[in-house]
Amino acid sequence: MRYLPCLCLFVCLLACSGSVFAADAAGGAVSGKIQQPPAKTQPDVPVADTRSTTVAVIHEGTDNIGARLAMRLKERFNASNLFKLEEKDQPKMRLLLHTMEEFPSRAGLGSVYSITWVFSQSEGHLAYLLARDVGVLTLEGVDALTDSLVQRTDGIGVKYGYLFK
Repeated sequence: MRYLPCLCLFVCLLACSGSVFAADAAGGAVSGKIQQPPAKTQPDVPVADTRSTTVAVIHEGTDNIGARLAMRLKERFNASNLFKLEEKDQPKMRLLLHTMEEFPSRAGLGSVYSITWVFSQSEGHLAYLLARDVGVLTLEGVDALTDSLVQRTDGIGVKYGYLFK
């Protein structure tokens, strides 16, 4: 008998809290606020990178290794989603690649290269120097150097992305 008042009080509290939760779920009549449904999220969907840097590769040189490097650079830029290889007169990053044989008496052994990244608004405007690099290149190192130059071009494109807008 002594537990009867406690039991009645517990049942009343339980009934009241149940009606508050039911009213809140039905539209917020008790609290006066309408709650927004939770935002639908898709945690496993990858986020697409929408940035794209317009580039042009301009090669000067007569050596075979340098020509191969220029061609590989163009192929990689053309195949990548991060770059748009473009020859039209528009704002873009130009890669000025100069190559020559390391030893003219021993053709095909190696090449020296100089690459300069510039931003140009159009053909008639002054180009802005962004970065430069020089080095020696062998036929076996063309792919590794291409990867390195594409990666550096992407970094320069991110750093100076405000110029392309």
